[in-house]
Amino acid sequence: MDRRIFLSGLTALIATSARADDAAAVAAIQSAVEQIVAQFMVSAGDLVKGFATPKVVVSFTPELSWITPDGTEVHTAAWVQCPPDFQGFIASLLGPIPPMAPGLFFGEVFNAFLVPHEMSHFVDAKRNTLRNGGRLYDGEVHANRVAVAFWLGQPGGRARIERLMAAVAVVESNLPNPVPDGQDRIAYFQDNYEKLGSNPAAYGWYQFRMFLDAWALRDEKDFKALLAQGA
Repeated sequence: MDRRIFLSGLTALIATSARADDAAAVAAIQSAVEQIVAQFMVSAGDLVKGFATPKVVVSFTPELSWITPDGTEVHTAAWVQCPPDFQGFIASLLGPIPPMAPGLFFGEVFNAFLVPHEMSHFVDAKRNTLRNGGRLYDGEVHANRVAVAFWLGQPGGRARIERLMAAVAVVESNLPNPVPDGQDRIAYFQDNYEKLGSNPAAYGWYQFRMFLDAWALRDEKDFKALLAQGA
């Protein structure tokens, strides 16, 4: 998903200067994300044969989590690199009784779950398996399904992702549903993508709804089957 559009609506929040990087925390995120990328490549096996493993870059950007068009770099950000006002925004999403600490929630979303999500886009692009005909919602749910399946295959992954999805459900319920009464939410997303992207709350609701949609389909196909299928 193009989080650049989503985060363009947060310009006022991220205009303040970020705190100085905590080198140890950034290094830990770098190592953890590199391990996820490496494990993804191993788990994908012959589906990524001949593909160079993307380099991991940990640096705060408005996109937060993304992969370069040529697939050479996976980008993410550490919580300590985020400006205080942006950290406050993330905390507000979790509500007055947060199901998870804001920094932990950020890390589980952007430094863990969305890493195999972005790697799914990488594989689709490299294998030319982007077959969704421009259906943005379907493509994002597919990448989330790959991420879910990846984590379900890792030691301790099921418990970890269950905790994350429980927190995501709380966040989604705290956000207003932007879909007008009587309209299909998938069609509304497709038809109003740019408009939704300028509204952080509306776009955030959709992003987390897509997480939950993928989670609901967790037992239908395994990791390699989903990756081979393509988006």
